[in-house]
This record gives sequence, structure tokens and C-alpha cells, in this order.
Amino acid sequence: MENKKYSILIIALYCYTGHVKSVINHLRKKNPLVDITLLTDSANEMKEAIKDKKVTIEWYNVPPVNYKYRWLNNLIIRHRQCKYFANFSKGKKFDIVNVHFPNMFMSYVYKHLRSMSTRIVVTPWGSDILTRNKKYLKRMAHLYQNADYIATETRTPLGKKIIDDIIVDRNKFVGNFFGSDIIDFALNHGDSISQEDAKKRFGLSGRYVITCGYNRREQQRHKAIIAAIDSVKNQLPDNITLLFPMTYGIYTRDEYIEGCKKECERRGLSSVFVTDFLSVEDVYLLRKATDIFVHVQTTDASSGSLQEYIICNKKIVHGSWIKYEELESFSPLFYFPVENLDKLGEAVVNAYNSDNINIPQGVLDYVKSSGWDNKITLMNDFFMSII
Repeated sequence: MENKKYSILIIALYCYTGHVKSVINHLRKKNPLVDITLLTDSANEMKEAIKDKKVTIEWYNVPPVNYKYRWLNNLIIRHRQCKYFANFSKGKKFDIVNVHFPNMFMSYVYKHLRSMSTRIVVTPWGSDILTRNKKYLKRMAHLYQNADYIATETRTPLGKKIIDDIIVDRNKFVGNFFGSDIIDFALNHGDSISQEDAKKRFGLSGRYVITCGYNRREQQRHKAIIAAIDSVKNQLPDNITLLFPMTYGIYTRDEYIEGCKKECERRGLSSVFVTDFLSVEDVYLLRKATDIFVHVQTTDASSGSLQEYIICNKKIVHGSWIKYEELESFSPLFYFPVENLDKLGEAVVNAYNSDNINIPQGVLDYVKSSGWDNKITLMNDFFMSII
């Protein structure tokens, strides 16, 4: 579709700025005609990350509150947020308002969002829905039920929860537009990098690498993984190293990471913790350095990080309670299933002893289509189609 001009307000509050930066930079690169305004609580950080002078960055400067009673905090935040959006929305018009990572307070300012555009697109990320109870989700219903479009897939755990618990018409769903730079990097450069070279980048040369989760959140169950591997370490090679990617997860205390480190030390397990920001190439190298990826978090919105290990042709131990219909509709299974944490150690040993990595062609084709090169085209085409 030929590019055409449109204006969009992207609202992204209290969320990981790296994802927001990717959306904006890729969209501007794909369509230089688009006018983007970003409303963020991290204005200074985003100005450093987004160098495009044609992107307008507005600071959401609503101060936090921390009173003794939660109900009082919520009441004050609601009042301040409504007042802020009442002022912010005055005289502003956009072709599209796109709300990322919405919290329940966005329902209270819905009328101000609607005053700025006749097209409201809600883009949930995952934890903004999957970690919430039904009472919280009920408070988000006004936004979701009145939005024009929901940018995620109906067959994912995230989409199903929105449909079932918030009671949203499935016809509002328009697909997932988040892409992966890692997948694009793998497709364009992956064949030129060996696994051993990737291991050298993280000081893991000659080690058998078991990667534990993909962020620093406790829901990744790092300590359960440590305990499970410790219980079967006599059935694994002597040169194993546990690799912990902990570069993001904004609500995780540093004490939790230190606790994971001490747990590895106490059990005599070699470990590497990656906590500094990584470039796209370095994230790819981390995936490439892996021998087994263990993914047993409590729940997951989509299979993005998992797909990055698939494209790198890695053995994956995956909790069977997390369903990815978009990938599991193909056979055979591309992962080694584990039914519960009690059987995690056994599943890791099975993966280690297996000589085969069975990734169906249908899964590979799906993963290859999940890079930003493809997803940003779909996003831009969708936005242009609704204006």
C-alpha cells in the first residue's frame, strides 16, 4: 500500500520504553509521512532514544501518590489523571489515538481520548492484563468495550482473557503488530555467526548454556529453575552454566536478582547474569549462545521471545500450561513439554539427551513473518486503512 499522511497520538505510560521506541522508530522509517505525538511519563529518556525531530514528545507530568490507604491513592490518581487529560486534550485532534499498556485509569479518561479522535486503538502488552484480577479488569472494561480496535490476536492467552474477562467483541481484534528486531537480525545475519563466537561474547566459551527465562520478573520462576537443575545436575555435563537475561522488568527489586545469584552460589552452580542494556546484535548473540532455553513462567501474552529461540534452532523446555495456538497447531511439538515444576528437572535432562530439534516448517514460516520488517508494514497498512 502506498504511504499516505496521517497523525497518531501514542499514549504509553509506566511501561518499558524500549518497546515504545521500537514502534515509533520503525513506523517513522516505514512511513516518513506519519506525524507522531508520544505522551509518556519518561519524556527525557524518550528524547534521548528517539532522535527523529518530527516526533513530538509530550511529558505526562502527573506526580505519583503514596498514602497509607490504597483507595485514597486510587482516588487521587484518578482525579489528577482526569484533570491532566482534560487539559491535554483541549484543541487536539488526531486521526488515531493508540493507547499502549493501558491501566484502569485510562477508562476514566476515555471521553477525553474520544474527543481527540474518532479512532481509538488499544494495544495491550501482556502483563497489563494477564497479571490482573477480574475486579481490576472490570474497571478497564469501559476503555476496551468502547475502543474501536484491539491490537492483539484472539487465539493468544492475552486475547482470550480480554474476550472472556473484560467481555469484548472479538470482531474488534485486528492482530498483533509487535515485531522482533532479533528475528530480522537472525534472518539477515545469523548464518555468519557461530554458536561458539556467540558464547565468547558472554564469556561462555566451552560451556553448555542453559538460559533461564527472558527477563528479571519473578514470574519467570528463576529460583524454581535453579532448584530443578540442581536436582538433576549429576545427569547433565560438568560444564553447564546457567544464563539469566535480566535486562528488563521494571517492577523487580534488585534484591531479587541478588537472591538468585546467592542461590546459584549456594548450590555450586556456574551462572552468568546479564543486567545491562543489550543491543539487537547482543540479544541475538545471547539467543545463539544458548543450548537449552527454559521457559516456565506463570503466564505469557505472546510467543515473541520464544520465537527468537526458535529462529536460532534451540532446544526449548516449555511449560505446557502456556498455550500458543499460533505455533502449536503444527506438529510435531517444537519444544520439550513440562507439565509442572516438579517435572522440570526431568524435562531438562530429556532435552539434553535428545539429538533432535523438531521445528515444523509451519512454525518456522510463522516465526519468519514476526520480524519488524513484516509487522511494521502490517501496522502502517492498518493505520492507513482506517483513516
